Amino acid sequence: MYLLLGDLNDLACSGVFALLESRGLKARRIGDPTLAPFMFAWRFDNLDSSSQLVCEDGTQLSDREIDGVLVTKPEKLTAADWNPNDLAYAQAETDAALLAWLWSLNCPVINRYPAALWFYSDLPLLSWYPMLARHGLLGLTSLITNVESEAKDFGLLLGNRMLYAPLSSESRYPIDSDDVWRKVAGILRVAPVHLTEDSLPRFAACVVGSRVVWNKIPPPEARIMESRFIHFSAAAGLAFCEIDLACTPAGVQVTNVKACPRLEHFGPPARHEIIAGLVEMLTGDSNLEFRGSRTEGDL
Repeated sequence: MYLLLGDLNDLACSGVFALLESRGLKARRIGDPTLAPFMFAWRFDNLDSSSQLVCEDGTQLSDREIDGVLVTKPEKLTAADWNPNDLAYAQAETDAALLAWLWSLNCPVINRYPAALWFYSDLPLLSWYPMLARHGLLGLTSLITNVESEAKDFGLLLGNRMLYAPLSSESRYPIDSDDVWRKVAGILRVAPVHLTEDSLPRFAACVVGSRVVWNKIPPPEARIMESRFIHFSAAAGLAFCEIDLACTPAGVQVTNVKACPRLEHFGPPARHEIIAGLVEMLTGDSNLEFRGSRTEGDL
């Protein structure tokens, strides 16, 4: 039995489910096995670990009967069922239990997240810069400052193709008028601002194990980076991730790293390639139609 953990409407989960079933393999889509209506029990000590899952239809499944797991974004607790003061604590405990259980399984697990990404899957790009650099990848040119003159000089350096963002958010806003500059200057008087280049065109690469699928035909200087993307994702503990990129005067730069890819960003042909790659990783079946390094423009 293969378990697909995440939003039941997630395109990766639904696509993998359909392909597994078409090959005569059993699979279940589950929001979170530790939450109702499922009954979940896990016993472990320093030497052994065993777990039992009872599904809503009464089907019983031990950890030894799980052939593989795909993890996207597991279901969260329903806020309406909890006192607001208790919700954050209960969610953190639930997340911790599920992560530990995923690491206890002996079957293939995609993605078996590191703790930092499990609890904060949407890390800001700034947090990825050191790891990107170690793998020969450049993060989008940025400046963090609370000095107005430095911000203005940075804007001139970029030819005024600039966005600003609060440090606590990945939301970005264009600096395209004197009124916006006055607003940014006001923010700088009380807090630093994150400034980045507004670079187009943008494109995305989805890393699926040891393969890369593009959402559009990339420039040659991006395609030759595929091995770097694969090594980067492996170092990050991700077998399945999305890397967004842009062409800038300094070359191809990474604009975002998504630990939980959204297949909505890819057209049907690319989705097919990604889903086939995920099923190959789960089942070990290399006969699936997946040639890697494909783009929608190639089809």
